[in-house]
Amino acid sequence: MIKAQHPLFQEVIVMMENWKTALDQWLQSPFLSQDEKNTLSSSSPETLSPTFQSALSFGTAGLRGIAALGPGGVNRFTITQAALAFGHFLLSSQGEEVRQKGICLCRDCRLSSPELAQAAQQAFTSLGIPVHFFTEPRPTPELSFAVVHTGAAGGMNITSSHNTKAYNGCKLYSHIGAQLTDEECAGVSQEMARISLPCALPEGDASLVIPLEKETDNAYLDALIQDIPPVSLPEDRARLRIVYTPLHGVGGLLLPRLLKEQGFTDLHCVSSQMEPDGTFPTAPAPNPENPETFHLALEEARRIGAHLIIATDPDADRVAFQVLHQGEYHSLSGHQAGSLLTDFLLSALEDHQASPLPPLVIKSIVTTKLAAAIAHSHGAQCIDTFTGFKNMAPLACQLEQEGKGRCIIAFEEAIGCMIGSHCRDKDGLAAALAFCHLAACFLAKGQSPLDRLGQLFAAFGCYLEDAISLSFSGEDAQARMAQTMQQLRQHPPRHLGSLPVVCWRDYKSGLCHSLTENETKPLSLRGADMVYYELVGGAALAIRPSGTEPKIKYYLLAHSHSRAQAMEQLTSLRQAVPLLLNTDQAPA
Repeated sequence: MIKAQHPLFQEVIVMMENWKTALDQWLQSPFLSQDEKNTLSSSSPETLSPTFQSALSFGTAGLRGIAALGPGGVNRFTITQAALAFGHFLLSSQGEEVRQKGICLCRDCRLSSPELAQAAQQAFTSLGIPVHFFTEPRPTPELSFAVVHTGAAGGMNITSSHNTKAYNGCKLYSHIGAQLTDEECAGVSQEMARISLPCALPEGDASLVIPLEKETDNAYLDALIQDIPPVSLPEDRARLRIVYTPLHGVGGLLLPRLLKEQGFTDLHCVSSQMEPDGTFPTAPAPNPENPETFHLALEEARRIGAHLIIATDPDADRVAFQVLHQGEYHSLSGHQAGSLLTDFLLSALEDHQASPLPPLVIKSIVTTKLAAAIAHSHGAQCIDTFTGFKNMAPLACQLEQEGKGRCIIAFEEAIGCMIGSHCRDKDGLAAALAFCHLAACFLAKGQSPLDRLGQLFAAFGCYLEDAISLSFSGEDAQARMAQTMQQLRQHPPRHLGSLPVVCWRDYKSGLCHSLTENETKPLSLRGADMVYYELVGGAALAIRPSGTEPKIKYYLLAHSHSRAQAMEQLTSLRQAVPLLLNTDQAPA
């Protein structure tokens, strides 16, 4: 049985009985500058309480919070705390070798990232740990690659991914290039708890800083290319007209070069969004998962008649697509793009490559079941695990090391894909290159990727998905979220709308409760705060708290032989969610 969550991880969120007491400690600290104290003194309680009422804690992807002073904010003190704690954790788990191997350190383009990266660098080198430091902002997947490429003991990237400009954070990586598991995060959290805030900022040792520059870019792109089968013909690549936007993030530093060098020369970039800019002036919510972020790219696409639109998020680990189909642009969900890439990569594997290990597809439990149908049709195994590449990437490494298979693609509904083994995290650049090959192949046939999706639906049934989020606010947000999840376990529904529940899985206890057979069986996965309802007819509903925001997420999964029936299932699930919550107000 696989445990996803270390017991200590539950203790990460340290609520402070009186946030004003914590504020007074910071105001009286000799380590704050006078400007910082003035900022705190002049701020309103509404501004201060979010970063003083609880400590910064690990979520689905590292530490993340508002870029502000306070133990729950992301600032030079909390990043120093995290870096010192991570360094101590690596030294205790890997020994003195860490002082030979070093740590890779990267940052994105957010306004506070240079200062925070400098604080982390000084913290690591103060422990005698060399820092392989990217001298310029770079994509998160390149950091994952660099950890293995340099033989480092671990890695840190200063980033808040797709959050708004008010946020920042850091992602931590183990020596295999994967984000830390929950158990490893618990170990770092223990070390963080030993460091009082605000703390003295170490001066560090500049002689231990090793710059990473264009040579690392070249090595990363070369390794990435090796994982993407170049099955499209050169003339078809040149015909594919592409619009690309990095949404003011770091993707624009490398992806245009990558695509053009691979023959996708009809590339048009959204000029007003190409320069890295942490204020995100034309994309205040820079999450390409939301179709509205494509508005400038859509204008350019319509102007030039593009076949494909690509948008990466600010740290370029996630990517979304819109495709031209029958004269209109259509957004592809993470479910759809991941399924198309799975089909494409497995087909290419059959035609062009041979491996002694059987192919594997890894996805999150809340991601479409279409991927499993596609994988099985190609003779590949599809394995489900918990949300987040901190779960998927180590699993891929483990299965490969045990000789059980080679991970061709791992993906989740939140537009994240990990292709091959050049890095052990989601990589928006690799997914973009693979999708361009896919789109070029179908363009040569006079088709679009949506035509292929229709063919997959015809072969395996229609799969439709949706997601609903319920937001929580206030100091008791976490407690009310926990209460909501507990109520779902204590009072499981027997029907969701018109759909009877066949069984429900509690991944926290690791038990599956059958309502038709009135029996309980153990699950192969346990330890995540999630419930999953399987319904008559192939539909399902999964519910879990967000790992990065005060939200509970509802994942609606429909499947039927016809699109009309799948739509009926999805409609029934949408109507059932507010009733399940005992509220008259539908979630967003």
